[in-house]
Amino acid sequence: MKICLALDIEDKKRFIDVVKATKDYVDVYKIGPVALSSIGIVSLEIISCLEKEIFVDLKFYDIPSVVRRSIKNFCSFGAKIFTVHVSAGEEIFRSAVEEAKIHKAEIAGVTMLTSENYDEKVILERARRAFGWQASYVVAPPKFAKKIKSELEGKIKVISPGIRISPQTQDEHKEYLTPSEAVEEKVDMIVVGRPVIYSESPQKVLQDIKRDIKSALKNI
Repeated sequence: MKICLALDIEDKKRFIDVVKATKDYVDVYKIGPVALSSIGIVSLEIISCLEKEIFVDLKFYDIPSVVRRSIKNFCSFGAKIFTVHVSAGEEIFRSAVEEAKIHKAEIAGVTMLTSENYDEKVILERARRAFGWQASYVVAPPKFAKKIKSELEGKIKVISPGIRISPQTQDEHKEYLTPSEAVEEKVDMIVVGRPVIYSESPQKVLQDIKRDIKSALKNI
């Protein structure tokens, strides 16, 4: 299981400090609208010198030409994973997949936002669509990962946000699972943000997450 850290940070110095503090514990860094609208493209440049995957999370939902050009431009800065709304439709989604493949990048289909009330039927249907449109991943709540993999015979990977160490850090996520529970649900990549970036000791939080994952893997 990969650990992805969501860098929703607006201050450049703090962004750099968090990256330096967490680089030995994280596999993937996720950059979204918060960092891109404040720090800018330099946020990708800061990470590109590390041997880590860059995940651009802009949930593309635009005309195919705009999506393709955006992916091409971000790939020139080392981005390897992009989110596209499944509800954007087949033409947009397949265009994103085609462009990503040119640059050896991957597309993750977003089923629902974690702040929404979950609809299992909708999530599973969108996961099926994303798979049919050749997505490498689907983004889905952790409690649905096992069902998605069962329906699609394990042929697609699942990225799950809403990972929390304790109920006190649930935030606006409708539901959450701990890292060990995510392992049991067969999640391939967990996304964690605020519990790490707002912690006085990001390293300790990530060490706890890794320990939780390791313990769960032993019991599988």
